[in-house]
Amino acid sequence: MKTRSFVWQLLIFTRKNYILTVLLQLPRRLLPLVPALLVQQILDRLTHYRQLDATIWGLVGLMLGYMLARGLNLFAVMLTERLPIFKTRELLRANLLEHLLQLPGAGALPRDSGDMISRLQRDTVSPGFLLIMWAFVFGGMGVETLVALVIMIHINLQLTLVAILPLLLGNIIVNALGKHVEGYRRRSREASGAVSSYLVEMFGVVQAIQVAGATSSVVKRFHRLNNRRRVTSLQENLFSNVVLGVFGTGITSIGTGLILLLAGSALRAGSFTVGDFTLFVAYMATLARFSGEVIGQITAYRQLAVAQERLIELLPNAAPAALIMPSPIYREVVSSQEPFGLPRLEKPLELLELKNVSYRYPGTARGITSINLRLERGQFIVITGRIGSGKTTLLRTLLGLLPKQEGEICWNGELVKKPGAFFVPPQSAYTGQRPNLFSTTLGENIALGLPLTERALEEAIYLAVMERDVETLAVGLETLIGPRGIRLSGGQIQRTAAARMFARTPELLVCDDLSSALDAETERQLWQRIRAHREHTCLVVSHREAALRCADSILVLQEGQIVAQGTLSELLTECEEMQHLWTGALQSE
Repeated sequence: MKTRSFVWQLLIFTRKNYILTVLLQLPRRLLPLVPALLVQQILDRLTHYRQLDATIWGLVGLMLGYMLARGLNLFAVMLTERLPIFKTRELLRANLLEHLLQLPGAGALPRDSGDMISRLQRDTVSPGFLLIMWAFVFGGMGVETLVALVIMIHINLQLTLVAILPLLLGNIIVNALGKHVEGYRRRSREASGAVSSYLVEMFGVVQAIQVAGATSSVVKRFHRLNNRRRVTSLQENLFSNVVLGVFGTGITSIGTGLILLLAGSALRAGSFTVGDFTLFVAYMATLARFSGEVIGQITAYRQLAVAQERLIELLPNAAPAALIMPSPIYREVVSSQEPFGLPRLEKPLELLELKNVSYRYPGTARGITSINLRLERGQFIVITGRIGSGKTTLLRTLLGLLPKQEGEICWNGELVKKPGAFFVPPQSAYTGQRPNLFSTTLGENIALGLPLTERALEEAIYLAVMERDVETLAVGLETLIGPRGIRLSGGQIQRTAAARMFARTPELLVCDDLSSALDAETERQLWQRIRAHREHTCLVVSHREAALRCADSILVLQEGQIVAQGTLSELLTECEEMQHLWTGALQSE
């Protein structure tokens, strides 16, 4: 997508606010022409009559009226000119986040989180800011400059032509240097993104850094990245402000000097009045400002191409037009404390079926092949197998976190077309191998905004075997658990995630090695309490004895395929792979 098409679509999206902004820019830039005209008349009248008469006092009154009108206009501009920036920024961010949230949950993000934050924060602002500057430069200053040129031509055509030449020459030079502008901006943004990425990674593994004694080397690498950011930013600023300033503002200043020399000759020749000369000099400053702003906008347009490219890189497998797809923009912020409810369950689970479901990781032979699974309401099915056999891949493919490549998934006999959107509460809830907790209270981590009654919260905590843990915490459910639950043990983190799952009362519970960090007694209680609720339908990945003994049926995976299925006693008698796994499970207890 060409940058001009990108800008045009954003203009269309924000056209109402943008038109208002442009209209307010017209008086903002035309009003500054008034003082020079008033001063010209005052000086010429004083030159001829050499006294302060009523006309001069009237001109002074007009000057005061101008100051009031300009103040009111500037106030109106300040209230409205930020709206296009806000709308374009939020549109880009909303479209990016919508696309990213629709990607398979277990797939890798297009960039690491630090770099993505940098792009969402900085690159989404550039388009809206450019639009505002265009309204200011071409809508306001452009009209101001045109009017000034008409007046200047009326005074002296030769001097006016000399005034235009530096503007044209500066723009030609800046346009020729456009690729260098893009290159410096790209390197500067990449260096900034690298620093943000490194900070995110560093804060996420603080304990690992300390245990390895790598603090010094980590800090040194951070200094190297930060120094690279400093150098690239300095290079960009030097090129934009010094080099372009020399070719832009410098040439314009030389032209201004030549014009003043010619104007001085005309003044001595008598073809200029003192008032004409004052007005001409004032308007020359207008031309110089406009020339500098045009050069700056050419530079900004080149830099916008870099921002556009960086944002489109966050849309893998999507058309670039998805970045600027019109969508509603909400100005009112919804409080994060406002509770929400789950959607109403339309189809209670009676039967879940997987028919010949397959997924292979790109470029590898790893994955699952032709998986057939039948899960009836109230059943407790365990999937087991060696490391790398495809257990987690199977769960992620079922839930739509990985896109299945073959086969069908049916809920009560009906095809599930979009598993990623379907297998969410209240249909299903999932607890993965590494649960994600937030740096807030224990209770808020369980509810996550869901308006839970005290009884529902207690029930979820009971099912997760956490009631004693809550009692031992300093302030119970109001205890702050720190970033990623750092103040909790591994088992407490797993059970907090399990309580979050139970609180949503889903039809299907999907757990991936939920009890790996639990002691044998706590694990036994966990599975017993879940099994005591016969309405719970469970699909569990585990190799632990307690889960295997609770299972109605066990699926044994090997190299991505189901090699055996049955009860524990049947598999221990007939399946060699299960015998091997069982021996390992007992030894690990």
